[in-house]
Amino acid sequence: MTGKKFKIILSLLVLVIIGLVVSFLYYNKPHANIEKSKSDYSLTANQLIKEYKEQGIEAEKKYSERIIQVQGQIHKISTLKGNSVITLQSSDSESSVICHMLPEENANVLKLKNGQEIMVKGKCTGFLLDVIMVRCILVE
Repeated sequence: MTGKKFKIILSLLVLVIIGLVVSFLYYNKPHANIEKSKSDYSLTANQLIKEYKEQGIEAEKKYSERIIQVQGQIHKISTLKGNSVITLQSSDSESSVICHMLPEENANVLKLKNGQEIMVKGKCTGFLLDVIMVRCILVE
């Protein structure tokens, strides 16, 4: 009986160790390089917001956690924890696209003005009242 208990305990211990290693590797997985990555979709801020408002769940499945390029007019430029945040306005909605820029883009963002038309590439994280994008860069 003790041999059987030992095998069960050893098996459980091995499974726990494997689970911890997989969790550690997944948690520490490096982010995709936005600059070198190809965009999955390219569209305007108006199109993106319209899709999220009209198609909700389908748009979430299509864009969430994907790298997308969005073109739009700057409504507001602000900072959050030392990083630039650009808000692209929608002409036909109260919603907007909020782009959290990478730290290395801060110098380029300082050159921008409200009302200017720009293209931003980043990772879409979803829609609350606005579409949220993170790790964004300016596209020339």
